[in-house]
Amino acid sequence: MSKVVIDLGTYSFKFAFGSSTYSFEPQEIKCSEYGDPYNGKEITDLVGFKKMINKIFETLEVKPNTCQVVVSVHVHEPYQLDELLANYFFNELNVQGFFIAVQPVLSMYSCGKLDGLVVELGKNYVQIVPGRKGWAVIDAIKVAKISENFEIETITNLIQESINSIKESSHEILLQNIVIAGFNANEEFEDTLEKKLNEIYTDKKIHIMGVENKKMGRQNSALIGGCILSVQPKFDSMWITKEKYQEKGQEVLKAVYTVPEEAKF
Repeated sequence: MSKVVIDLGTYSFKFAFGSSTYSFEPQEIKCSEYGDPYNGKEITDLVGFKKMINKIFETLEVKPNTCQVVVSVHVHEPYQLDELLANYFFNELNVQGFFIAVQPVLSMYSCGKLDGLVVELGKNYVQIVPGRKGWAVIDAIKVAKISENFEIETITNLIQESINSIKESSHEILLQNIVIAGFNANEEFEDTLEKKLNEIYTDKKIHIMGVENKKMGRQNSALIGGCILSVQPKFDSMWITKEKYQEKGQEVLKAVYTVPEEAKF
């Protein structure tokens, strides 16, 4: 059965087949060509959105009803967008399995990490997302709008706020596993951030990383993580089926954001 991963972005939707290696080819369609139907938090034009999704399956030359699909989204107010997506993929596209994942968590997977701190640089925003055993720590997420010429202090302040909201005994593992992702991520930023954090956390080891395959680019981190995750045998039990969704409804979607006790900091 084909695994399809769709990364929903404000400016484009990226997509690929699931793969445990970097052998896949990321593809992309621009939102502007379809009237910008998605703003990162909600679908503003359902018709345009459906046209984009249909184009993805057409490009991949695969029928939705033969696929399991991972959709990656921004960190947002849970459930409202998720329920709309689940209804569409199950009731109209009849996919065999469905899963919604937040992009920063998938960026951690792209680096082979389950614990860490994701610094995601979008075109006009930054978000800091701590992760624990593959789950986003929702209460410690920090988000801010940034301009093109943002100050590095804006980022370091957010990182400190996020880390300080988690118990001190966990600070070291976060600082040793900082994952850089997003549209504006680059090696120059990584070097500057590492220098600044070493000045702040003089008694801690700082380690910053990104997707190893530089050809893929940091901007594809979430897509890469989704592709890797979707084909892992351990992930088989995580797929939401149409039957499970019809039986449990919103409850099964909430489980995506409910961190198990053993995964909490």
